[in-house]
Amino acid sequence: MDLTRHCELCDHQKIDLIQGTTCGLTDKKPSFNTTCIKIELHEKFETKLKDSNVKYQKLISEKPITYLYFVVFLIIGLSVILGGFLLGKYALDKGVISTTPIIIMSVGLLPLGLAFGALNNHRNEFKIVENRKRKIDEVLHLYRIEYSIDIQFGKKYHGVQEVYTDLKIKGVR
Repeated sequence: MDLTRHCELCDHQKIDLIQGTTCGLTDKKPSFNTTCIKIELHEKFETKLKDSNVKYQKLISEKPITYLYFVVFLIIGLSVILGGFLLGKYALDKGVISTTPIIIMSVGLLPLGLAFGALNNHRNEFKIVENRKRKIDEVLHLYRIEYSIDIQFGKKYHGVQEVYTDLKIKGVR
């Protein structure tokens, strides 16, 4: 396990551009076997724990709308492409050769890009946030720290979401 994961939660962590993460007590890189006996899990720890859980829950709550967005734009894109194809077939049956159906089918690719782009963005972001939360939970498991968090999402003003959290921690030193 990467020992700096412990330091990322500790209030003693110091970050230096040359040395990287060091302990504020010893001014050395972390060098312990399983757990650090001098770890201080308070403000920084609670902030990171709340932040990772809020982002995780937010992405879980956005999953249905993301898949709905994907399906709607997929249907729109495929409908436009099909419409362009049928228009071209109809025009060809009437003896008219036109580039209009090709242009219409090309325009149908735009909603497909929006559909797959939104889905891929959500899935990638979810993997990153889930991995970050898992790493924090692994470190907390080593210290026998358990927590429960109640997250309530409030109103959204100008793109900023109100979030209320109630964090209960058992086993913090």
